[in-house]
Amino acid sequence: MLQLGPLDSLIQTFGPFIIPVVLFALGLVGYLFLLVLGRTGRGGD
Repeated sequence: MLQLGPLDSLIQTFGPFIIPVVLFALGLVGYLFLLVLGRTGRGGD
């Protein structure tokens, strides 16, 4: 089995719910980053 250290205890605690939560958090951070870039005028235009 894979030894993941602290990540292993998180997976045991929260089970399969940790994966969608992490994906949502990464998506939210990415969205906010793009929003900030758009407001500062550094978009892809």
